[in-house]
Amino acid sequence: MKFTWGHGVTIAFVLFMVYILSFVYRSFVNEVDLVAEDYYAQEIAYQDRIDDIANAKHLEDDIHVRQTSEGVEIAFPEEELIDAGSGTIQFFRPSDEELDIQVPLQLYEARQQLPLQLFHKGRYKVNIAWKSNGEGRYITKEVVL
Repeated sequence: MKFTWGHGVTIAFVLFMVYILSFVYRSFVNEVDLVAEDYYAQEIAYQDRIDDIANAKHLEDDIHVRQTSEGVEIAFPEEELIDAGSGTIQFFRPSDEELDIQVPLQLYEARQQLPLQLFHKGRYKVNIAWKSNGEGRYITKEVVL
């Protein structure tokens, strides 16, 4: 049997189809996590977030997030303890949605300690939102555990 250019075109076409089908298969197998399920609703209300970020920039001292031997410590300026309302701390793990952690903010003391057992090793984006003196505040930090 003699190999002709027709055979070469057919083989090239079949290999190209296998290549394309492998991409289609991988696109269905790979899981893609959204940053948030209600992304569009959050986008509409983003001006409030911009105002909260601007309110947090006026703090005299910065908020510190660091790992200690007991766990993860979040240190707040003393000025935020006065007339502090409710808030949340979200540890957002960009690589895996299931490793996200959200805890209520407790501004009774200048430091809030979270046990290290809650976390997996890796990078977390820490989003802290709270109300103080009737104004919303929002700050973002990064920590590697």
